[in-house]
Amino acid sequence: MRKNLSNSSHRVRSRQSRPGSEAGITLVEMCIAIWILSIGLLGLAGAIGFAMTVSNKGRNVTNTKMLIVSVLEEMETLRNTDELTFGQIANQGQVDNTGATKTFGGFPSDFQPVSINPGPDGIYGTGDDLLDPGPDGKYNTSDDKINQAWARQGYTRQILITFLGNNLNLKRIQVTLRYTGNNGQNQDLVGVSYLNNDAGTNFLP
Repeated sequence: MRKNLSNSSHRVRSRQSRPGSEAGITLVEMCIAIWILSIGLLGLAGAIGFAMTVSNKGRNVTNTKMLIVSVLEEMETLRNTDELTFGQIANQGQVDNTGATKTFGGFPSDFQPVSINPGPDGIYGTGDDLLDPGPDGKYNTSDDKINQAWARQGYTRQILITFLGNNLNLKRIQVTLRYTGNNGQNQDLVGVSYLNNDAGTNFLP
């Protein structure tokens, strides 16, 4: 009789020990699964962040190239439409207004804000690009002001116009766009074109 009771007690203890053992294995498996899942999510977050960085960098470069090309094309258009003479397409202090229908002051040679407005002279890249005519809508009145809201944030532009060597009928136009990169540092992108002294197409990208 005693022997049977002893065996029954042993069986009860054995049965009671199994749930604890199975619970321990399940907990370890859950910890491993959570650890693996966390690593996967961190990797996914890193990949998404890298993709966004590359996308933003590509967008900045594309926008910068467009701003450069727009100025180079503007120079050709100014010449072809006779809005400016070949001698007037120059930096400040080097403009030749001989034979021109209107006086032009030239393009600044230092870095200037990139404006969405050409100013009263109607030409982008000049010193009056940020000039706002004010409430009356007329330039050269007392309410004229500089409107910084017209400047493209994070961009400045330099236009350098020189003769190509000793050839006085061919000019080299260099446009440098300085913009803020994804690392927060300023970066420069340069575009060059050549303009000759006639009304023919001579745009070189």
